[in-house]
Amino acid sequence: MSERTENRSVVPSYVRPAPSSVAGLPHWGWTAAVLITVLIVVDVIARFFASPLDIVPVSDMAFTAVDLLTDPDFLVGELGRTLAIIAMAFVASGVLGVAAAYVLWRFELWDRAFEPYLNVYYAVPTFALYPIMVVLFGAGVTPIGVLSTVFAFGVVTLNARNGFAAVSPIVTKLGTTLMLTRWQFFRSILLPYALPNIVTGLKLGLSYAIISVLASEFILSTQGLGHFISIAYDSFDIAEMYAGILVVAAVALISTFGISALLTRFDWRRR
Repeated sequence: MSERTENRSVVPSYVRPAPSSVAGLPHWGWTAAVLITVLIVVDVIARFFASPLDIVPVSDMAFTAVDLLTDPDFLVGELGRTLAIIAMAFVASGVLGVAAAYVLWRFELWDRAFEPYLNVYYAVPTFALYPIMVVLFGAGVTPIGVLSTVFAFGVVTLNARNGFAAVSPIVTKLGTTLMLTRWQFFRSILLPYALPNIVTGLKLGLSYAIISVLASEFILSTQGLGHFISIAYDSFDIAEMYAGILVVAAVALISTFGISALLTRFDWRRR
């Protein structure tokens, strides 16, 4: 028998824990390595192969982004406004999505009635609703916030609904046996059981909120980070355009990783 066969594990691969490192690098090391590699490739292309009207070196993007982040007008009028709308849409979609999922789980008739609409939720062009939002709420922050909340609401509701629906009937009977009140059952049994799916839905909801806010500002707004990038593009200010994109990427990465790390602490499967 060869040495390779002797060293082969009899434990199936899907049962084995993931390796802590690959080629001597932990997972975060590979994340950083991929990012650095991409930045180097972009920088080389910008310096030696592309026109300055198409792309600028990464160093120019970074220096311009630093200048923007030290500008109080940009921080308050553009970045701060965008972050506030994202936070509002994320919180609102999370609360409303989990509440709607619980109602659908609680009343089976409603769940069956709304299931077709949830299944085709993202087939509807959500941004087509913006004129209606403007008529109802006027121009400004409110229509973008409502539109982004609606955009993120669906994915939170779907995941939370799946989590509630996955609760075992035995667990439900246990709550009945213990004579728990409806609130006690929700807090002690239903919510912890469905929490992993809810956490997944909230992570996706944040991503959807970021996408919706920036896209709305790019097309429809007169302020915000998306609008800043749009104006830079229209005026051929390539350095500021890419600096804005760099800020968007940093905001998306930091907020996504931060919320993921925070929410993962509540996921009992990862403890």
